[in-house]
Order: sequence, then C-alpha cells, then structure tokens
Amino acid sequence: MENKDYFKAITYSINEDVKSENYVYTDDLLKLINDDELKEAIINKYNLDTNLKIENNKIEYLYNLVKQYSERFTLIRLEAQEKDVTCELKSEEVTGKPIYIFHIKNGNEGELLYDSIHAEAIYDSINLFYSSKSLSQYVKSLKKVPAKRGLLNDLNDSWSKYYNNNENASKAKLFRILNHKENYYLKSINTSAYKEYGIAESFVMTILELDKFKKQNPDVEFIISSVSISESKLDIIISQKKSIELESLGFLRSSISIRNKDQGNTSFGVYSTLEFYPKNNNGNKIYLFPKEDKNKIKNSVTSNHTVSIETFIKTFSNINELFNSGEQLKQDFHFYQKSKNYDELRAKIEFKMISHNSPFKNITRLKELFSRKNTGHIENLEKLLRVCAESDSIEMEYDLKFKLRYLISNVLLYNKY
Repeated sequence: MENKDYFKAITYSINEDVKSENYVYTDDLLKLINDDELKEAIINKYNLDTNLKIENNKIEYLYNLVKQYSERFTLIRLEAQEKDVTCELKSEEVTGKPIYIFHIKNGNEGELLYDSIHAEAIYDSINLFYSSKSLSQYVKSLKKVPAKRGLLNDLNDSWSKYYNNNENASKAKLFRILNHKENYYLKSINTSAYKEYGIAESFVMTILELDKFKKQNPDVEFIISSVSISESKLDIIISQKKSIELESLGFLRSSISIRNKDQGNTSFGVYSTLEFYPKNNNGNKIYLFPKEDKNKIKNSVTSNHTVSIETFIKTFSNINELFNSGEQLKQDFHFYQKSKNYDELRAKIEFKMISHNSPFKNITRLKELFSRKNTGHIENLEKLLRVCAESDSIEMEYDLKFKLRYLISNVLLYNKY
C-alpha cells in the first residue's frame, strides 16, 4: 500500500477463509509498545516477566494487521513556536490536487533539533492550527480556486508581522509528524500533555484483558467479529461466542467495541455492543450500541489522550463489566416490543438516507435498499432486521459505516434518529 492508503480506515473481513494461527506471544505484543514507562506498567500489571502464549480465534491475523499499520511510520513529536510555522498551498505531483504543506522551523524533539521540516497536512491539522485564529474556513476555502492559493502566502506575511510586533503572542505547540522515508505528514497539533496512546497500545491492552477474562471464566469463548483500522483509527468488535436466541428472529451476542481515534483532540475507550444476526441471512449482521441506562448498566468507558498511564490501563480494565447480557437488555429494545408498524422504522432510516445533508446521498445501493419502491411494505420485524443486516455488508468508507450503524441502532433500540 502507498502511504496515504494508511490514513483511510478500512474494514477487514475476518471469516473462516482468513488464514491465521490462533495464538500470539506476550513478548510480541510488548514489542508494539514504544513507551518504556507504559511497557513496564503493563508488564507489572499482567505479570509478563515470562513469555506467555495467548490463544484466541484469528488472533495472529489481527496482530499482524495492527503491526502493519502501527509500524508503517515513525512518529516525531516536534515542539515549535507558532511564529516559526507557515503553511503553503501546492499541487500534488501525481494527481495535481491541492495539498497544504506546513513549513516548521527551529523545532525540537527533546535534545534533537530540526532546522526545518516540510510536512503535508492530513486529518484535521488545518483546523487545529488555524482555529485559534478563527481562520480555518477561510484557509480551507482557498484551495477551491487556484487563483486564490497565493493569498495564503499573504496571510503568512501578515501573521509574521504580528508576531514581530507582539513577541509574547506566539505559543509553543506540539506538532505530531509522521515520517516514512523522505515523506512527512502533519498528523495533529496538540500540547505537550498529549500522550501516545495509539492503535497498538489499545490493541495490546484489549488482548491482555480478554485473556485475563478467559482465565477467570474458562467457559467463555470470543469471536473477532469486525475490524476497521487505519494508522490512527481502530474499531474492533469482539463478541462472546455464546448467543441468545430471540424467538424465531435470530441470535444476539454480547460484544464490546474497542475504539481509538488518535487524531487531534479525540478519545479512546471501550463500548458495550450487541451483535445481532437474523436467521437465514447469509451471515449478515447488525451491530447495536446501547446508550440508555434504564437498567443502570454501564455502557461505555472513555478517556482522552492526556490521561495518566494508570488511567489508560484502568480504562481497559472495564472490559469484563461491559460485556452486557442481551437477556438483561432485550426487553428495553423498541424493535422487540411488538411494534405494529415496522415500515415506519424503515421509513425513519430511509429519511436519513435521502435528506438534503445526508452523508449517505452518494451510496445508491444503500438508499435503494431502504426505499419503499425496492423493499416494499415492511410488514414484520423479521424482514426489517434482514434489510438492516444486509445494509452492513455494503462497502463504504469506515466513517460512513460507523454513522450507519449508529443510525440503525438508534432507530431499532430507541425509535430515534
């Protein structure tokens, strides 16, 4: 894959055709952790002085996937003054598309000094740099008109004059830069308090906590149900193999979703999830995300990237509590309360597909799937669930799939958009 392919989250299928050993060793997991202090804390927490074998279905495949994405780039934590940073609009060599290049002078990473680094802006770095100046929208608008691109140079000049006349106005920022060979990419702009809890760290903690859970509950088996990953995003849904039958509709599995978005001012955490698969539906599934605590059941634990190592580890220690029982929760689900108008639920989902500002407006197959014209009148719950499960198999960008899952989940569970 090319560098920029790693910046886009991809959903990987983990089915029986995927070749994988069903074990990994703890020494290999620890090699994914770069921070020595965090590594030492993990070793002490889980007694990893010896190399232990951890077994789980398809675990080696998932380990290799995380390793590939987490080790593609070297991270540079560059501290620099705002006055020493400018931005330029250029055309990408291959595609000719406009790209933003940050020029950072006089930066340092500890005792290592950098005279100058030129890094392409990715993710939300434009917003993170210009939002405090109330210029984000203006700067992003310049790329739309080639003749206006030079205005960014004028903007740099005006701020340079400002900093010359107001020396104390310039603030120190942490510029997190990805490096691969001769290529540099500005990932995010933060303060020095930002900790490097990335996709590898979340993965390692998840596997260690699941292994601990299995040792305490030897009859429990886990299935890696869904994986979406990029250099800075991770979403793994892990389900208990044991399922609960919902009459003639299908089966429900208690699950957890491990998420980490390592971009700017974002978070990581563990979320209670439910995996539902209708009977006779070619393996398609629905992922449901409970969020209301009618039964006083905790549904998520999240933290930001500035928390201490102790809090980072504690966040994942809640995994065993978040495997909620579907039997406990199912009576509160709207779709399970013998609703008389299932077509109304379909219509609510369709409305969000076709509304003027819908993020799904370009996904024709998805809109057709929920349309009355193609689906017909949904007269029973079984048909509605089959349609919803089929929608999850449609290929789309991960961010869109995430929004789709939440949309369907909110309608089915709570009759809300």
